[in-house]
Amino acid sequence: MHAPQTPGPAPGHARTKLDLLYHDVLGEVASLVDRLETVSTSLDATQQQIQAVADTQQVLPQQLARHLVTSLEATAKPIHQQHQQAIRAMLDATESRLDHLTQETAQCARITHHAGRRMALIATVIGGAAGVLGGLLAGLALGQWLIA
Repeated sequence: MHAPQTPGPAPGHARTKLDLLYHDVLGEVASLVDRLETVSTSLDATQQQIQAVADTQQVLPQQLARHLVTSLEATAKPIHQQHQQAIRAMLDATESRLDHLTQETAQCARITHHAGRRMALIATVIGGAAGVLGGLLAGLALGQWLIA
C-alpha cells in the first residue's frame, strides 16, 4: 500500500525552488569570495605600499646625512680656498714689508757703521793732534823753565 502523500508542491517544483535557493546562496557566496579576494589583493597592495614607505623612512636619514655631508663639503671647499688665498695674500704682504724693513735696517746699520768709523778716525786724528800740541806746549814750558 501506498504511503499517504502530503499535499504540497509537486516534487519537480520543490526541487526547482531548492535549486534556485542553492543557486542564490552560491551566488552570494561567490560574490563574497570575490569581494574577499579583492579586499585581500587590496590589502596586499596596501601592505606593499606601507612596506615601501617604511623602507623609505629607514633609508631617508642615511640619504639625508649623505646629502648634508656632500652639501657641507661643497660649501666648505670654496670657503676654505678663499681663506687660504686671503692668508697667503696677507703673508705675502707681510713678507714684502719685512723684506723692505730688513733692507732699510741693513742700510741704516751700514750708515751707522761708516759714521762710527769716521768718528773714530776723527777722534784719533784730533787726539793725536792734541797730543802733539800738548807735547809741544809741555816741551816749551819745560824749556822755558829750564832756561829761566
